[in-house]
Amino acid sequence: MQAAARGVEDAGRRLKERSDKMEVRMLQREEHGRTRELWERVFAEDTKEFLDYYYTVKTLDNEMYVIEQEHQICSMIQLNPYEMRINDSEFLTHYIIAVATEERFRKRGFMGALLQASLKKMYARKEPFTFLMPAAESIYHPYDFRYIYRQRGGKVCGSKERSVSHELQGNIYEMREASEKDCRKLAEFAEEILRESYQVVAVRTEQYYRRMLAEQKSEHGGIGMIEKNGKLVGSFFFAKEETYEIREPLLKKGEEEALPQAVFWLTKGNEAIFCDGWNLDVHNIKKSVTEERDRPLIMARLLYLPGFFESLRPRTTFSFTVEVTDPILEENNRRFLLESDGTKIAVSTAAKENDTDRQISIAALTQILFGWVPYTEEKLPEVLQKDLNKIEPADGVFLNEIV
Repeated sequence: MQAAARGVEDAGRRLKERSDKMEVRMLQREEHGRTRELWERVFAEDTKEFLDYYYTVKTLDNEMYVIEQEHQICSMIQLNPYEMRINDSEFLTHYIIAVATEERFRKRGFMGALLQASLKKMYARKEPFTFLMPAAESIYHPYDFRYIYRQRGGKVCGSKERSVSHELQGNIYEMREASEKDCRKLAEFAEEILRESYQVVAVRTEQYYRRMLAEQKSEHGGIGMIEKNGKLVGSFFFAKEETYEIREPLLKKGEEEALPQAVFWLTKGNEAIFCDGWNLDVHNIKKSVTEERDRPLIMARLLYLPGFFESLRPRTTFSFTVEVTDPILEENNRRFLLESDGTKIAVSTAAKENDTDRQISIAALTQILFGWVPYTEEKLPEVLQKDLNKIEPADGVFLNEIV
């Protein structure tokens, strides 16, 4: 463990030395449009319609950190705000997106400097964690990001048929496309559905759905609503490139067979399309699913540890310490005393004591507290594993946000 800690500290020094050789600057709001040219060059697959939406709507309240060379922006990282619920606590968090460097300026440590600057900014605001959808896991692994969310989904065939039992019950689904006036209703529905099953979700508000509606329309899609007997029982985002695709179909329990009917309504036929990020019991529509997938999608990194610890739920009463090693956020390199009366967790901090039986890296702690098995390169002391098991992990994660 000591050798691992020294390796992490050495990596932190190397990252700092690189970042000292360049200037990271946070753009003023009126400068945000200057990054669009870099986005268009690096992410050429994105359409003009999508970028028009993004630079009109998403950049109103996001943050951009850049490095400039030769009087132009050559590297950037953008932070998009999301209100996040962890159990019963709500926090401001930021989704990392548009990590990009002009090709001729790559391999100079620009990305690392931008990541460090943004992580420190988010820590200073006491944000509990940050998250992203990686182009490749290996890019973010050295910065202690780890997977925390697997997205379930599959290819679903369209069908306009209902089961006999549902027909006898008069169980007729009606599909329609949402408008802005439906956004509050959609938010209330989503909050009700998600609170039943998930511990970590982006808070669904009327404004959230207004933005999502604009985002989906920029991708030749919209938001679908599924109603039965006049009541909302499901919703989904849809977009179209070469074919339609559905994202985050949310359905009330027992209403799973509405999804094949939604596919039929959308495609006007029986073709199969991908539906990703679902919350449903797939066995209830097994005959309509031609392909299933369960893929790691979202990586996260813990930031302000006291806030994250206090949002978790204890399994029992306890009092124990954890010594954290973090190569980027110096404030996390300390000894945390965790205490619980069985209902909540209290956190206090102290200087490290270099107790090998208490040590853990920020990366391993991220995975453990999100309910993932940490990578095997770090062998945790058995006594510490037992103590951390007294905390209920936030393993009910549902994060399908893409921008």
